[in-house]
This record gives sequence, C-alpha cells and structure tokens, in this order.
Amino acid sequence: MLEKLWPFGRNRVRKAFEEALEKAFQEVETLEPLSELSEHEDHYLLRVEVPGLGPENLEVRLEGDQLVIEGEKREEKRTKHLAEIVYGKIYRAYLLPKDAKKEGITARLSKGVLEVRIPREERPAEPPVRIPVQEA
Repeated sequence: MLEKLWPFGRNRVRKAFEEALEKAFQEVETLEPLSELSEHEDHYLLRVEVPGLGPENLEVRLEGDQLVIEGEKREEKRTKHLAEIVYGKIYRAYLLPKDAKKEGITARLSKGVLEVRIPREERPAEPPVRIPVQEA
C-alpha cells in the first residue's frame, strides 16, 4: 500500500526518516559508560567498559577529588544497511574515596575494558562526631 502512495518505496522513506532522526539527536548525547569499583587491601580497582575505543580516544584525569574519564567513539562515514552500534562522546566522573592516593594512579586498556588502579593510603578511623539537636 505504501509503495502506491510513495513512489520512492517503503525502504527509502524509512531510511531517510531514520537518518534524519539520527542526525537530529546525534551531537547532543553523551554516553555514560558502565563501570564497577572494587576495593582491595592496598588499592581500588575501577573497571570501565569502553568497547571500540583505543588509548588515543580516551582521557583519564584528576579534577580535585574526582577521577574523570572522557572519550569519543567516532563513526566512520560509509553506507550502512544496519546501524545498531552507538557512537558519540563518553563522560563519567567518579568521586574518589577518602583514603585514595592521588599519586600513583595508573590506567590500562585491554579488550574494551579500561582498568584504573587507585592506590590506598592507611588512615586512622575517624571517630563519629555527635551533633546535638536543639528544639526550635
């Protein structure tokens, strides 16, 4: 039925519509990568999934008490018949634990997983501080 109404055919109309929608929303989206943080005796290990990114497309940096991971997965321009891979910028900021050392942090990328090793320093446990509640 659609072929009778549209001389271009269903697939061409659908493809043009999908491409227009993709371009409209493509530049604003920032992806948040999946991650896990595990605690070890002398360090923390942050693992972040960044499939398709190489070291040249990633930046790991400290901003105050935050560890920031930023990168971009760029799309190659070519004719596609199926498009399910997500492209765009990634950004995630992690608040460092209180006992994390800022010196000696290392990052390693292997098989699409970024591993950031964050050394720990021993700190004495802080006793709880009681805050009195006053009646208004």
